Amino acid sequence: VASDPFDYGFLLCISEDALRVETLNEYLSSRSYLVGYGRSQVDAEAFALLCRPLPERHVHALRWYKHIAALKPQTNGQTPECSTKAKRVQPPWSPPEGTDVSKLHLYNSLTRTKEVFVPQKGNKVLWYCCGPTVYDASHMGHARSYISFDILRRILKDYFKYDVFYCMNVTDIDDKIIKRARQNYLLEQYGEKKPSPSQILQDVLTARTPFKAKLAETTDPDKKQMLERLDAAVDAALGPLQMSVQSNAAGDTLQNQAQVLLEEAKDLLSDWLDSQFGSQVTENSIFSLLPKYWEGEYHKDMEALNVSKLILVNNSIYEVLTLCIVLYFLSARQLRLAFLMHSWKDTLDYSNNTMESAIQYERFINEFFLNVKDILRSPTDITGQFEKWEAEEIELNKSFYEKKTSVHEALCDNIDTRSALEEMRALVGQSNTYMAARRSAKLPPNRMLLQSIALYLTDMLKTFGAIEGSEPIGFPVGGNGQNADLESTVMPYLSVLSDFREDVRKIAREKKVTELLRLCDELRDDTLPELGVRLEDRDGLPTSVKLVDKETLLKEREERKKMEDEKKKKKEEAARKKQEQEMAKLAKMKVKPSEMFRSETDKYSNFDETGFPAHDAEGKELSKGLAKKLRKLYEAQEKLYNEYLQSTQNGS
Repeated sequence: VASDPFDYGFLLCISEDALRVETLNEYLSSRSYLVGYGRSQVDAEAFALLCRPLPERHVHALRWYKHIAALKPQTNGQTPECSTKAKRVQPPWSPPEGTDVSKLHLYNSLTRTKEVFVPQKGNKVLWYCCGPTVYDASHMGHARSYISFDILRRILKDYFKYDVFYCMNVTDIDDKIIKRARQNYLLEQYGEKKPSPSQILQDVLTARTPFKAKLAETTDPDKKQMLERLDAAVDAALGPLQMSVQSNAAGDTLQNQAQVLLEEAKDLLSDWLDSQFGSQVTENSIFSLLPKYWEGEYHKDMEALNVSKLILVNNSIYEVLTLCIVLYFLSARQLRLAFLMHSWKDTLDYSNNTMESAIQYERFINEFFLNVKDILRSPTDITGQFEKWEAEEIELNKSFYEKKTSVHEALCDNIDTRSALEEMRALVGQSNTYMAARRSAKLPPNRMLLQSIALYLTDMLKTFGAIEGSEPIGFPVGGNGQNADLESTVMPYLSVLSDFREDVRKIAREKKVTELLRLCDELRDDTLPELGVRLEDRDGLPTSVKLVDKETLLKEREERKKMEDEKKKKKEEAARKKQEQEMAKLAKMKVKPSEMFRSETDKYSNFDETGFPAHDAEGKELSKGLAKKLRKLYEAQEKLYNEYLQSTQNGS
């Protein structure tokens, strides 16, 4: 046994456990106790006094305790808990306690609460989803249903790594589908018979009677509003045709007006035709045409909306699934973002504000991606890619991990994509603040940190189905069907063009060649946006080159021009008002003080030799208060008039 390097005997005099540990920890804080000695008798006695787990805050005492425990003789065939090598002894290891891991909770419609999601067999998830009953074009409600389920499936499969088997059943054909196919056929047959305008008018008037009765019986507010709009459209088309028929108008006029009425009244007319002749339609091929058409449209729409392929189960030859969404203002990505920004199980407000929020979110995230890619393209050597982290980088990285945790917790909470997107937005905002601060300080931002954040955000948006393609960072450039590697292909040439333009601008400014500066601005503002390229000139920094969708750039240019026109209009309006004020002031200055009150005969009746009023309109002498007030006005006008005379003499 090695000699005892320290004296622990003082511990025997301390009876209180907490004080004993604290005293030992302080004693060992400035001494080495691992190298060069073995377990002594004093160690054994002190260890016996402290033979229990020590608090982690007393790090020196805890380390000594683990060291002595490792040297303690083993009995009953036990093996030592640690190994020794030469004179150095490894302390025993124990796994960390860790923290609770968030578990996926999903809303259970049976219990009406969120339950921990536990698959029946390991990691495999069997998911059955009932499809729609289809007999016409789909609307936004259908789009939300299929995109929302696609989002949930992607998150379960790609984020939580479940093995998902997703099956959607196509609902059997029912009376509504059969009726719609029959109505379409009867209306088509009606048109092929080429009825006269008077016949169309009479048939629509006849069909309108049961339609009016149906409208009066309808109590559902939304359905009633829809029927009222249809009735108003039919009424507007009826009037002109009725007048033309009564006045024996020209044939072309009658035919055109009859076709307008036939188009507006097709729904109520087809319903009436079905009630009259529907029982005569029995050919099966008539009912197969409608499902085949909408099934083809469904597959097109699912692909356009980036909805993953489904396993479809049909129970009948007439079963179909459709998703026909006609969106003029929104892209498939913007529509998906709009759904992501709301809880998948709650009612969605399909207002302009909802859709505009999705557009703004996409623009906000896209600008971040473009800025990061611009930073990553900046030339640097290998050492420049590994910068030392300062307080700003440490703080941003800390926030990065906090936001990732918050996103995970949101997705575990009934797949709350709304909160997840808000956390991602906050992360982008903090990153933008960091980049702006570095730019203001003329310092390069940390490339690796920003790249990590951009890669994470891209990966999450890919999981949500909002990004297609294999690009590591950001939204695809160039749209579907174009070269996926467009950016890496064209960016070197654009960088050369940008550098050349910057050199030209520098020379033009030095030589004061305004025409060259104008051409450089024209290249930036008019030419390159048509090619999907945005140049951003920055004071003291290289010009930023970004690839953006052509439609986005053209819209930005249109908005910028609109703002410039409004600004110009306001400036012109301000100049006009200023000119009017100056003209009014000049006209007022030209008035002699002796004449300023003489025109107000409704107020004054007598004036002195200077033109100052002495009596009011009734001949009464002016009061002292009124006379004093008028005198101030008189003197002010006298001053203005003298200024006018002075200016005319100076020739101004």
